[in-house]
Amino acid sequence: MFKKLKQIFSGMAVFAVAAVVLPSGQIVSVPQVAVDKSPALESITFIHYRDGLVKPAFPGKGGGSTVCYGFISKDAKLTAIEDVFVNPDNSGMSDLIVLNQTSNSLTEWDNHTSANIFGSTAFDYSANFDSIADGKNEISFGPYDNASVIAVTRVWGIFSGPTFARRIDQFDILFNTTYSWGDVAETGNANLMDYINIATHEIGHGLGLADLYNTCTNETMYGYSTEGEISKRDLNTGDIQGLQKLYGV
Repeated sequence: MFKKLKQIFSGMAVFAVAAVVLPSGQIVSVPQVAVDKSPALESITFIHYRDGLVKPAFPGKGGGSTVCYGFISKDAKLTAIEDVFVNPDNSGMSDLIVLNQTSNSLTEWDNHTSANIFGSTAFDYSANFDSIADGKNEISFGPYDNASVIAVTRVWGIFSGPTFARRIDQFDILFNTTYSWGDVAETGNANLMDYINIATHEIGHGLGLADLYNTCTNETMYGYSTEGEISKRDLNTGDIQGLQKLYGV
């Protein structure tokens, strides 16, 4: 026998169905409308400045660090295999080069952990730099109102509360079109901002790693860059240690 009951949740009327649990015969009330009690996503924005012109205040919450790696928030990481969507418009490079070089930067991180972090890399010409989470990891190129800023990464997730509940949900990256982007290693043009160099750094934020300053100048996650630089293409010891703390060896 089933009977409709009326319950009140936070001032909202919710109808529930009385159901009999077998074999005990106990009657329980099952809501017809699920109530979402999951915490709201938080966001952190990382601003990558050129050549030490400005030292940004790190906006992260909590987290730990050793000499040459740091975290957005302790134990916050991606928890599913993530696809990445690329909009190459306004990059100054061919679409396929942007896609392939993005894949190279993602693979550089994946190669240093046994975890399978990233899935496919695909074109999405509607991808942009969002202010509100939309469930997609997006990379795009566009103007930014500060010429000292090379790129900006916004990461959404749960960064506060108990560490076991913390996670990264998604990330967006914007590359500032104030700069000329390209492949410095291929062209030898030191006036270009090397895309793989900066992309590898920014993707580190999407994985849960923070910017570094002071003496950690050899790390991919070092917070400053400039034209012609390619040293961030390959992970350094501290980058690998931080990655493996989060995702395993």
